Amino acid sequence: MFLLSMVGVVTVDNGFAFLVAWELMSLVSFFLVMYEHERSEVRRAGYVYVVMTHIGTVFIILSFLALFLFTGSFSFVTFQNMASQIPNWLRNLIFLMAFLGFGTKAGIVPLHIWLPRAHPAAPSHISALMSAVMIKTAAYGLLRVSFDFLGGGPVWWGAIVLAAGVLSAFIGILYGLAENDIKRFLAYSSAENMGIIFMGIGASIIFSAYQQPFLAALALTAALYHTLNHAMFKGTLFMGAGAVLFATHTRNINELGGLIKRMPVTAVLFLVGGLALSALPPFNGFISEWATFQSLLHLSFDIQSPWWKIAGGLSAAALGLTGAFAAGGVVKHFGTAFLAMPRSEHAEHAEEVPVAMRIGMAILALFSLVLGIWPGFVLTITKNINEKVFHTHLAGNAIWYVPFAGHSTETLFPGVMLLALLGVLTLSIVLLRFWVGTSKVQIDETWNCGTPLQSSMEYTGTSFSHPVLMILQRLTGTHRKVEVYEQYTYYPRKISHRLQNYHSIEDAVYKPVIAFTVKLSQGIRMIQNGNLQSYLAYMVITLIVALLWIRQV
Repeated sequence: MFLLSMVGVVTVDNGFAFLVAWELMSLVSFFLVMYEHERSEVRRAGYVYVVMTHIGTVFIILSFLALFLFTGSFSFVTFQNMASQIPNWLRNLIFLMAFLGFGTKAGIVPLHIWLPRAHPAAPSHISALMSAVMIKTAAYGLLRVSFDFLGGGPVWWGAIVLAAGVLSAFIGILYGLAENDIKRFLAYSSAENMGIIFMGIGASIIFSAYQQPFLAALALTAALYHTLNHAMFKGTLFMGAGAVLFATHTRNINELGGLIKRMPVTAVLFLVGGLALSALPPFNGFISEWATFQSLLHLSFDIQSPWWKIAGGLSAAALGLTGAFAAGGVVKHFGTAFLAMPRSEHAEHAEEVPVAMRIGMAILALFSLVLGIWPGFVLTITKNINEKVFHTHLAGNAIWYVPFAGHSTETLFPGVMLLALLGVLTLSIVLLRFWVGTSKVQIDETWNCGTPLQSSMEYTGTSFSHPVLMILQRLTGTHRKVEVYEQYTYYPRKISHRLQNYHSIEDAVYKPVIAFTVKLSQGIRMIQNGNLQSYLAYMVITLIVALLWIRQV
């Protein structure tokens, strides 16, 4: 039912059918998140998810109702044909409601609070589907409303989407870097990658408003390419996290370690997904983030406005910093979970998962490599979209078109370049082996000053992220507490170090709203006093008001 509902969302051509499929997708995914409902934390996560998804659904329904009231139809074709006749104020209102509604489902910051709760609560294969596919329907919906139903919009539409994307990408991966729960890290990474997708969509709207269809098509292609790429590598990573959970019964990386010797296939496949998430070549995440990066640079070089020169440069810098944090998060989680020595009995006795689980990860990992080597395959898929929306043709290697070079850069073929690079490296290794000979390095146990190695001596996940979290503690809400238990003046018996992250967005935005809602609900509850006479009085008052209103009409 979940798969069928998502297929329905992207295939129907009627607004009413779209809303039915959307609601079915939301309800079925809620039941899947609540699969292990006997656990209290799962129930809390499910409640947060169902509330947030229906808040977003309210805004989506309002946007479609506004289109229906103006066009008199729910048909997508009618929306397209009458797009130019919609008044500007109504177009802006529809766009804002659609942005809020689809942005909630996408999990962009600050509408992301359901993501780090729902993903750890859901079974791992459901998390893979939700992150890889479901949240992408939000990007699809926003694109259909913005370009298809409304025919594009003013520059400030793109500015809002771009700003939301930058904020979500930066804050999302920063929160993820602080996590030691492997599935919560991947959940925050989904907020980051949806931010990157929104950055491409925002840049495309901006270029379209400035009548630059080629650059608009380039930015939209980057967003669509990253949508596909994220589905591949995030599906791999969530299934890898599920494999670790299956083998060790824990998601806390500080209780893992040494899994690469016990689960070598899972370790390699998880590393492939992590390299793609880090946007490192030759994997697919590099290509789509590179195209997004080029689109943001074009904002600075190709739009004659000092504000966009600054905004484009800052957005590109934020994307680069986001990639660095993502790589740090991958190093932290892969290194702590798979390398060094086991930190618990579960990790010590872990075994490789069944073949079927490894095959699922391997298929998506293979796609992560293929889509990184041959990006032209994806551009042939997006060709028709660009020709329909922007009436322009995007060359097969246009993603290599940089703003400070000529169009000749489109002749670069990344697949050929990669094969040439691999050939040069292979030849270099053969020549070095011929000239130098075989390696004489002897591998032995790690030297530890004569004392036995213990798992307590290893770096923890917290120690990896500690420097970054302390530098940016105002954004992460990180508080550090150090307690020294002294036995001698200069040689303490024990030192306790604790980092706790308080998510400032939830404290500043959601908790006041929840407190106000609860207080308002308690006040309204006074009318529900159980007195029959009071209820009869409510009915009489309602009848009188209705009669007075009808008389005036």
